[in-house]
Amino acid sequence: MKRRRKIVIAEDHEMFSQGLQAMLGEHYRIMAAVSDGQDVVAAVHKHQPDVLLLDLSLPNRTGLEILGDLHGSAPTVRVIVVTMHVDTVLVDAALRLGASAFVPKDAQVDELRTAIDEVMQGRRYVSPRLPRQTYGEVTDRMGFSALTERQQEIVGMIGKGMKTGDIASALGITEYTVHFHRKNIRRKLGIESDFAMLRYAILVELSEGPPPA
Repeated sequence: MKRRRKIVIAEDHEMFSQGLQAMLGEHYRIMAAVSDGQDVVAAVHKHQPDVLLLDLSLPNRTGLEILGDLHGSAPTVRVIVVTMHVDTVLVDAALRLGASAFVPKDAQVDELRTAIDEVMQGRRYVSPRLPRQTYGEVTDRMGFSALTERQQEIVGMIGKGMKTGDIASALGITEYTVHFHRKNIRRKLGIESDFAMLRYAILVELSEGPPPA
């Protein structure tokens, strides 16, 4: 009898998480479903799944931060990003951080099963329905030159996936000061959420240098 692949689901929307469990439970072993970003790495280490289905915008920790941790601590787990945030910046960042596949949330279950099969064969899968261009890319890159040198430095560190504590240690400042700088960066750039801040920082990092003012 063929062994059923083990899956952990990281998704904070309960109805969507339950839907995934119902649709995939017939063919795979659902080991756990977690809704808080802080619990994902522990769930992966506990259950040792073949595949992690990972949303990017989880409470307390983003999926990209989690990918950075898993890349070193659980390199054999195939991570499939399942998210509503579908643009090329996030695809590039997720793959760079070790994701094996990228599937939009509105995909059919057959496409998700295809992605699981592909990654278990050692191949990458990126949904063909993802946009070829990043929406708002030029707008998102605006304003970098308006930041102070220290703020630009912090943006670069965020884009590399560094956490607040790591940034504070690297710069020799307190975590409170890092939070203060992040608040001012968001205000200057008109960025409303931490996730949007992370996306902006990734775009700067991927551009291999400061974007135009």
